[in-house]
Amino acid sequence: MSNQIIGFTFRSPTIIFGRNSLESLGSEVRDFGDALLVTGKSAMKKAGFTDKIIDLLKKEKLNTYLFDKIDPEPTVDILDECFQFARDCNVSCVIGLGGGSVLDAVKPIAALYRENISTVSEFMGKKFTKPGIPFIAIPSTSGTGSEVTKNSVIRVKKEGRKYSIFRDPSMIAKIAILDPYITATMPPRITAASGMDALVQAIECFVSLKANTLSDLLSLNAIEILGKNLKQAVTDGQNIDVREKMAYGSLISGLAFSNGGLGAIHGLAHPIGFQHNAPHGVICALLLPHIMEFNKDICKEKFALIAEKLDLDIKNKSIQERTDLVINFIKNLIEEINLPTKLIELNIKKSDIPDIVKDTKGSSLNANPRKATPEFLTEILINAL
Repeated sequence: MSNQIIGFTFRSPTIIFGRNSLESLGSEVRDFGDALLVTGKSAMKKAGFTDKIIDLLKKEKLNTYLFDKIDPEPTVDILDECFQFARDCNVSCVIGLGGGSVLDAVKPIAALYRENISTVSEFMGKKFTKPGIPFIAIPSTSGTGSEVTKNSVIRVKKEGRKYSIFRDPSMIAKIAILDPYITATMPPRITAASGMDALVQAIECFVSLKANTLSDLLSLNAIEILGKNLKQAVTDGQNIDVREKMAYGSLISGLAFSNGGLGAIHGLAHPIGFQHNAPHGVICALLLPHIMEFNKDICKEKFALIAEKLDLDIKNKSIQERTDLVINFIKNLIEEINLPTKLIELNIKKSDIPDIVKDTKGSSLNANPRKATPEFLTEILINAL
């Protein structure tokens, strides 16, 4: 590892983090005006957070218009519907409350609001020309880091794939509010999958070809926090101390990879998710040990550092042995939180692999520390069956 400080450009929202930080929402949006609140179909409503946000804005004499039709795999069609609703309501800001799917759906609504268009879909492939309206991100999971990223991963049915339909700094939230009490509503399965997504992102970023000095600092800290707390978050979801640590780990993982890149896992995860309707975090977790094995000869110094941060037994161990310790730690963690360890558990067969590899592309793949050719990707997926 080099000691050279690598130059970087770092982008981030204003971040409000901590217990009961949601209470600050009213004062933060007071000067923006009436808001569109975008959320999923039921979880946040049942937990009481949808009504709480409406009440917080009502105290500031602001109207809130609710759009609660976002599902876990939003399409461009639902974005078009939401965009038209926002325009009809003449809102001045957009609030996203939910997991990564909700937040990714909200970004284009706010960023494109003032563009001379009628739908989001007609703007795909074009460059942003006008400033959008403020976007306030309130994540309900500790996983995707979408509250601090500049891209929007959406299903495009007519193209038969799922990818970042927009990737631009104008999509970054104006404000991100992270309240661990909101994440405490997550059931164990979602806690496990979203937590592994955050951990995968941190590990991929730490070894990414696009990594820089600051992203290394953030990603390594995220790996330490997430790796040490994920299991307890799954088994003891009401422990607010652990939820707070997971929220922080997810946040800094998002800050890291949004400025330092990802790798082959995310290159593969999107086509697998689209073609087989499998949860993103589950796919990422399953692939992680296989891609780490693929990368380990190039990344062994960084993997050895991860072993140290995770307090593994590294005494008198070589760098190679420390690397193997980390990979075994990951394998054991995935089993302990009851996530699938083989692609066959997601109903993926050997005959499906060519189509997955064919649709694997994008900047994430290019940032992988070892060149991931179609032949290597095929071998990795076969090993993961």
